[in-house]
Amino acid sequence: MNTQPLLIEIGCEEIPAGVVGPGAEALLQAIATLLDGAGVAHGVAQWLGTPRRLTVHIADVALEQPNREELLTGPPIRAAKDAAGQWTQAALGFAKGQGVDIAALYELETPKGVYVAARKQVQGVATVQLIGDKLAEILRTLPFPKRMRWGARPETFARPIHWIVALLGDTVIDAEFAGVKTGKMSGGHRFYHNEPVEVPSDLAGYKSALWQAKVMVDPAERRQVILRGIAQLAAEANGTWHEDQQTLETVVQLVEWPAPLLGSFSADFLAIPAPVIRTTLRENQKLFTLAGPDGALLPNFIAVANTLSEASRANVAKGNTRVVSSRLADARFFVQEDTKTPLADKVLLLQNRLYIQNLSAPTMADKVMRMKELARAMTGWVARDRVFEVQRAVELCKADLSTKVVFEFPELQGLIGADYARRDGEAAEVVLAIAEHYQPRFAGDAVPSSHIGAIVSLSDKLDTLSCCFSLGLQPTGSQDQYGLRRAALGILRILNSLPAGLSLVSLLDQSVDLVDARPEHALAYDQTRVTELMAFMRARLLAMHVQDFPTDLVEAVLDAGFDDVRTVLPRLQALDALRQGDGFAPLAAAFKRIANIVRKNGAEVPVDFAVQPALFALPAEQRLFDAMQATGAQVLQAIAAGDYPAACSRLVEVKPAVDGFFDDVMVMADDVAVRHNRLALLRGCASLFAQLADFARIQA
Repeated sequence: MNTQPLLIEIGCEEIPAGVVGPGAEALLQAIATLLDGAGVAHGVAQWLGTPRRLTVHIADVALEQPNREELLTGPPIRAAKDAAGQWTQAALGFAKGQGVDIAALYELETPKGVYVAARKQVQGVATVQLIGDKLAEILRTLPFPKRMRWGARPETFARPIHWIVALLGDTVIDAEFAGVKTGKMSGGHRFYHNEPVEVPSDLAGYKSALWQAKVMVDPAERRQVILRGIAQLAAEANGTWHEDQQTLETVVQLVEWPAPLLGSFSADFLAIPAPVIRTTLRENQKLFTLAGPDGALLPNFIAVANTLSEASRANVAKGNTRVVSSRLADARFFVQEDTKTPLADKVLLLQNRLYIQNLSAPTMADKVMRMKELARAMTGWVARDRVFEVQRAVELCKADLSTKVVFEFPELQGLIGADYARRDGEAAEVVLAIAEHYQPRFAGDAVPSSHIGAIVSLSDKLDTLSCCFSLGLQPTGSQDQYGLRRAALGILRILNSLPAGLSLVSLLDQSVDLVDARPEHALAYDQTRVTELMAFMRARLLAMHVQDFPTDLVEAVLDAGFDDVRTVLPRLQALDALRQGDGFAPLAAAFKRIANIVRKNGAEVPVDFAVQPALFALPAEQRLFDAMQATGAQVLQAIAAGDYPAACSRLVEVKPAVDGFFDDVMVMADDVAVRHNRLALLRGCASLFAQLADFARIQA
């Protein structure tokens, strides 16, 4: 089979950094889907890109689509043949229309009846034609956050298109989009090689041609150049860089020929809180900051220029220094204004700050009051001897929302409050809790390291959930304006980290009870809100664990209850280990049988009906009762100790008695007392299994 490399490059004006990777990946997916759908064999596919180009390269692409046989279905046989069994005009017309000989027609049995059919050999299309016919449509439908139109053209794209390279081997794939025809000419660096560059389709040759034109087209190569430059420059400054992967990935897509350089600013600015300096440099100029051997911030930064000459780099460094100095001067002014009064004085300003509309207590000050009540309840469980510190941390945790620094940099909420609290002489535990109370802020972020911080964070997130659910602001689809999914995951992760098992239902119940929504805008509090919130939390727990455990196992464990969130993971681990053994399937089958009987007939037995051994008529009943008495106590003891593997082992020991019971005993006896006694025995057995999971949900 003849193959050639495929190269497609879309050259544009500067594309936003956050669009380069997703745009190139979407283009790759679209081209690969086209080839796969047409049955065109190919090798490794990868995307590359810079601010001025989206590139797809696929190795070893077959030059043409393989020949294939198509099954063609025509009219029903009753219309295709006459009474004498001869083909009718309907059949002849079908054959002519499909280009097949009348002799090739045959009868085909289908679910809808018998139809006339034929098989047709279809010649494969050349790959250059296949791609050429679809390329404009692919470019027209690529998913960009925003598309723009330029000139008088009706087409839209992420940025105006200047060139399109489309090659299969040495052959140009003929296509046109937005008035630009395909060819083999790319473009070099805007400042150092601003002229067309002929590129080959093989990957090494393509990279080499652009390298000569001062373009590193591979993001991985640019990333390595930047990282090496950062390490070298940081060492020259006797420091280490504050690792910032998000800014690194942004900078990688901002330059075509990266040139890391070292800059500096006045050491006087180091009096500004370090988070403010780091955020100012990162957010406004995409700069990397450095820390000295003692961990303190250095008056240096690393910039990444898109330049070659030393003179240009020096100018870029000077320019960044001027801008950094100006912005840090503004930041210093904000800090000076903020610290003219203590952080505690800013608490009163929360009365004028709206939290969520339509609540009867809608201000941020109201939220803090609700948080205090929630925190007070949790303190007795987790931080009994830190009541004052917990209340103080809650009182101050939102005060920095009224500061000038947070107004300028909202992402510094909590961190600035902690810095100002430290300056005011607040206790170290309070300062740490204020800094941590937004954690975890994102997936992979750490939970609060202190119990006080955990309580404040839980109070904040619980109140957010309860307020939004009380107003009917639950997330829908991909919309989650208030970050409720993130808040729920944060609650679950924090509860998992605490030494004491807090009741999730009780926390939600108290939180919802503190929210009094206006009836004209939302339903007043009732148990429905807690039920909805528990379902929401269950969905988040399911999402947390299905990546590591089978879905049916997670469902089974959650159906058995998750009020103490800390028990979910160890139950999953124990049951997953049990499931790997040979005896699990019979155990699950036995429980399912018990569960089915109890579900169908258990309602006829009074709730307070206790098993009466005097009513046992068969030895199998006594054996199951004795096994339950002995093993059941051991199971409950193991569960209370958190030893779920031991609890699983004890449950396995009950199985022989269960099997003997079903072999010898007819549960639905005619005698009502005997029947109720047997159902009660099975109900007790089912409740024992249900301490770990709903085994009926597990697919053995």
